[in-house]
Amino acid sequence: MKPVSYKRIFAYLLDIIFITFVGALITMFIPTSEKYMEANNELIEVVNDFREEKIDQDKYLEKVNDINYVLNHESVAVSIVSVVLSTIYFVVVAYYMNGQTLGKKLMKIKIVSSNDRKLKMNNYLIRSLIIDSILMNTLSTVLILVLTKGNYIKVYDIISSVFGTIYIVTFGMMLFRKDGRGLHDLLARTKVITIDDVKVSEQLSTETLEAKVVEEKVKTKETKKKSTKTSASSKTTTKKTNKPKTNKAKTTKSKAKEDK
Repeated sequence: MKPVSYKRIFAYLLDIIFITFVGALITMFIPTSEKYMEANNELIEVVNDFREEKIDQDKYLEKVNDINYVLNHESVAVSIVSVVLSTIYFVVVAYYMNGQTLGKKLMKIKIVSSNDRKLKMNNYLIRSLIIDSILMNTLSTVLILVLTKGNYIKVYDIISSVFGTIYIVTFGMMLFRKDGRGLHDLLARTKVITIDDVKVSEQLSTETLEAKVVEEKVKTKETKKKSTKTSASSKTTTKKTNKPKTNKAKTTKSKAKEDK
């Protein structure tokens, strides 16, 4: 595994811890419904029954799906807060912090463009929709408000499978691609590099710029020397050209005097 891959993993874990903490502070002011508490207690009982083999796996999955529907339905407000908070943190904050979140700043890595163009907020949004689960959580929140329990459970299972596959593929790409770019990076035209790479790149750019400036100065000096030589030679040629004319004029005058 590449060193930058380790840094990305640790940075992401730090970001999740931070955003979970902030989210908990915000949602603590949202009252918990009785249905949510009852469903949560029922889930604990079902898990214990399955461990004690009082119910088989099919019955366990059936009950868990029903309970999860109630839990998700009763926590829509929390889901909305989570989506909004993730969008602000991973998109807006990253954009104004020049490609860094708190975790990336601590791990000394940053998001940059893969084609040397300035990143826009859309680039951060595209990558965050996938890697930061914003799209999945948004779809889940919308679907639970518009679908019945049976349809929601079926659609949610499909969405979970699709995004689960996307996460596995993306993580594998980040580990095994030479440039470390995942699916979200390819779609958003971004890549993650270390701050040291940025410094080296900036130093090379500065050195290249300085070399160009020196080269331009040398060319300017050579051009001035050539123009000076050209003007000097043209003056010399003019003098040489004018002298014979003067001599001829004098000779003509002297001959005229003799004739007289």
